[in-house]
Amino acid sequence: MSEDKISRRKYLKYAGAAVGIGAIAAAGYGISQYYQTPTPTTTPTTTPTSTPTTGKKTVKIGGSKPLTGREAIVGRAEYNGNELWAKIVNEAGGIKAGDGNTYEVELILYSDDSKPENVPRLYEKLITEDKVDLLLGPAWGPLGMATVPMVEQYRMFEVYGTSSFNPKDYRDWKYIVHTITNGPSYMAGILDMIKERVVPKDPEAKNIAIIHGDDAFRATVGTYGKEYAEQLGFNVVSYDTYNTGQTDLTPLLSRAKAAKPAILLNPGSYDDAIITVKNMKDLDFNVKLLWAGTGVVYPDYYETLGKYAEGSITCTQWEKGMVYQEDYGPSHDEFIDLYQNDYGDIPDYVVATGYQQGLVIQKAMELSDDPLNSESIRKIAGEIEMTTFYGKYKIDPVTGFQIGHKMGVVQWQNGQKEVVWPMDANPGELWYPVKPWSEM
Repeated sequence: MSEDKISRRKYLKYAGAAVGIGAIAAAGYGISQYYQTPTPTTTPTTTPTSTPTTGKKTVKIGGSKPLTGREAIVGRAEYNGNELWAKIVNEAGGIKAGDGNTYEVELILYSDDSKPENVPRLYEKLITEDKVDLLLGPAWGPLGMATVPMVEQYRMFEVYGTSSFNPKDYRDWKYIVHTITNGPSYMAGILDMIKERVVPKDPEAKNIAIIHGDDAFRATVGTYGKEYAEQLGFNVVSYDTYNTGQTDLTPLLSRAKAAKPAILLNPGSYDDAIITVKNMKDLDFNVKLLWAGTGVVYPDYYETLGKYAEGSITCTQWEKGMVYQEDYGPSHDEFIDLYQNDYGDIPDYVVATGYQQGLVIQKAMELSDDPLNSESIRKIAGEIEMTTFYGKYKIDPVTGFQIGHKMGVVQWQNGQKEVVWPMDANPGELWYPVKPWSEM
């Protein structure tokens, strides 16, 4: 594997690129060997403390991204978000930190080739050879989990991007903070939307069916989602699981159809979503609203299904059209313009997540009188409460889990993704009920 630093690369579009679809479905789960707190093999080092001066200094920020391999699309998108943030900061003169110094950003990003086994070596290199001050996590959960041994051993602050894990696997790690909503809350936004926007008009919307695969991520989203649905007062009239990778969901969809739900929810991947729709159409299983999988967010979903994708909803961390009243960083429109100017494309939520990683570091450094010290930055990152174009940032100060940022919901309408949740993000009309298959 080459360890050359990555120069600017043009972002590869999601459309038609199913190789990257599994990134979200797998986010944060399945690399059990990284769930243990590592035993240090060398004396842990702390980040050098800066000496206040009036001159301009450099903050080295390092990480790895899956720029090749199965998660390359997601990795390149998050890389672009990191790179854009650093470019904008430096063009504005640098980060004006709380110690009185101004810091230009030097990014050192390697490709981990989508292989978790490459990650510990790269992060140790960043820490011990490149002497970075702070860390950015990789995109994709198993890669993020693979950073844990080095981050904890060397006590280095790290901001996760498109990476998360099941809270049940948390082992008192102290130096990682999250930007995205974690897997257990993926279904929560959809359920909140249904309760607020649909149930008051249609009480039958309380009758829902939930199906999900049996891998760690789908099971996490599905089981936590079922529990949350029942807390909100929904009637889970049908609940079923299937073997992840199964290519025919007809048997359990038939059982769900017999229960007559108004809404069906499935936190599956892109492939799951396609299979769900095709099987439901063949069964003439009509519901008033459908979440077929997290893969619904990709343009390829609509390109594959055409008119049968109309009305499908899905959760997302961020989307063009989710407009928050930011109190830090660029506005929604400014961020989109900045990205288009450099990359000639509309940013997606992974790019936005990469930019948000940088904003967390920037804000923490501005508030710290010791801005190159991981202990100081981690403490401040646990106290920050801000709203950016990406939404709210607020973490549990102990675990680092994101508790402020909420998932949005989009719906395919006339071939475009329209934001329909949350209500504070300027949502449009929600199509409900969706048309039956025979009328599409």
